[in-house]
Amino acid sequence: MIDLSKVYILIPLFNEASVIEQLIKDLSVVFKNIVVVNDGSTDNSLEILEKLDIHLINHPINLGQGSAISTGFSYIYETTAEALITFDADGQHSVKDAKKFAEEILTTDVDVIFGSRFLEHSKNIPLLKRFVLKSAARITNFLSRISLTDTHNGMKAIRRDALYKLSINIDGYAFESELIQCVAKEKLGYSEL
Repeated sequence: MIDLSKVYILIPLFNEASVIEQLIKDLSVVFKNIVVVNDGSTDNSLEILEKLDIHLINHPINLGQGSAISTGFSYIYETTAEALITFDADGQHSVKDAKKFAEEILTTDVDVIFGSRFLEHSKNIPLLKRFVLKSAARITNFLSRISLTDTHNGMKAIRRDALYKLSINIDGYAFESELIQCVAKEKLGYSEL
């Protein structure tokens, strides 16, 4: 059995009070180290998070998802983690998938594993959304010279050693493309799951 205690979950969060407590409880069954970056939530997310057994980082104001991810990377890099899994706070990812990503990153030689909705389940995505996501992937692949089927999926697994090579300067959602550019520039090994 693979020891997942050295895999940290990183959750950037903004206004997810209705789902975050259950999400953390579900993740805690498998993962011992959960880092939540509360990115200036204006609902009662912070009050809920303060009562949970997690590593909590609070941005007093909303700085954007890219900034929250960057803050989490810096925090986790200073720990004994071997890897991290990025996990969306809205509950759209499954704990089962996070466990699969954690096991994969610990047993393969790649630096980054990108999540993809198109490897097995593309028929579950509405047609217009599928078209937009695939178009974005084509553009990002062309610009970065990387071949991915899904370039804007929030679930990723990253080895700790690769973190210092992944510099994120974009605060908003465009950080996804910046991260892919870093993987290409640094010639990091990657795969999709």
